[in-house]
Amino acid sequence: MTMQTKSIELPRLDARAVAVFEHALSQGSLKRRTPEAPEVPATLGLTPEEAEEACRTLLLLRLLRPAPGSPGELIPVSPDAAAAEAVGPLEAQVAQAAAHAHSVREDLRSLMPHYRAARRERDHRQGVDVLPDLAAASALLTEESARCREEVFSIQPGGGRAAHRLGDAIERDLAMLGRGVRMRTLYQHSARASLSTQGYVETLTEAGAEYRTAAELPDRAVVFDRSVAFLPRRTDGGPGEGAVLVRNPDVVAYLCRVFDQHWSGATPFRGGSGAAYKEVGPSLRRALVGLLAEGAKDEVIARRMGMSLRTCRRHIAELLEELGAESRFQGGALAERAGLTGEG
Repeated sequence: MTMQTKSIELPRLDARAVAVFEHALSQGSLKRRTPEAPEVPATLGLTPEEAEEACRTLLLLRLLRPAPGSPGELIPVSPDAAAAEAVGPLEAQVAQAAAHAHSVREDLRSLMPHYRAARRERDHRQGVDVLPDLAAASALLTEESARCREEVFSIQPGGGRAAHRLGDAIERDLAMLGRGVRMRTLYQHSARASLSTQGYVETLTEAGAEYRTAAELPDRAVVFDRSVAFLPRRTDGGPGEGAVLVRNPDVVAYLCRVFDQHWSGATPFRGGSGAAYKEVGPSLRRALVGLLAEGAKDEVIARRMGMSLRTCRRHIAELLEELGAESRFQGGALAERAGLTGEG
């Protein structure tokens, strides 16, 4: 049933209406030549049109009313009484609208069990739920994090994460840690150079989270309780702003194996500043040499290493200078001779 209520609009008091009301108070009443034309002294400095508008405002606000038996005379009314008469219906309308809004909200919420049941059934059949944009992905990520009871792990390739993204995540992550959830995250080595990421990791590590970094990582992934995973949407080379929620046990189990394999070979990272970046220097050099040996272009190397192109080129120049190489080809040969291309 649609609620239709006529809107109540009340004018606001202005200086002209206040001046006319004060005049009526001082005289005990206000004469009017016509229903719209009050008699006001010239000392108020109002034109006839302004006086009419002020009188109309006072009548609508119930601050003036016709004198009993004398419709050509207006008498001032107590502001408290005027407020009760003028504003009371508006307050009743607001209360009615609020009650209607509450009823509609409850009607909509009553459908949630049906929605959840249908979604569970669809997820069971398909094992995949496409989340079209960042807002939808973030909302469901928050919902799943609230349900998580045992473990969450994530793979976060690229450099340091944006400060506003970390600010949005810290409260949610601390809540999971507070429930005893084990939290592990893999970053790339390049994230160690980010001040915002250093501070975030240091704070969460103190609360019990674990972080490690590696030279290269696969695409982003977040897995809760080894039963539900979030992956970025990459159809047609998209930017991955949305997400794909995966519940298929085989797919989730595969992601868990991928994470465990990368975790075992990664370097612990506890955040904070200082020499943390130096700990992964040899690993960075090996990965860089390997990519140079493959003949990868600077843009590809930067993307795979999670660095800006400028930073990547700086690392390449430093490596070639360290090896005393005059070309990339010579650098690869010298690196192999120096044992920089191996896994050790």
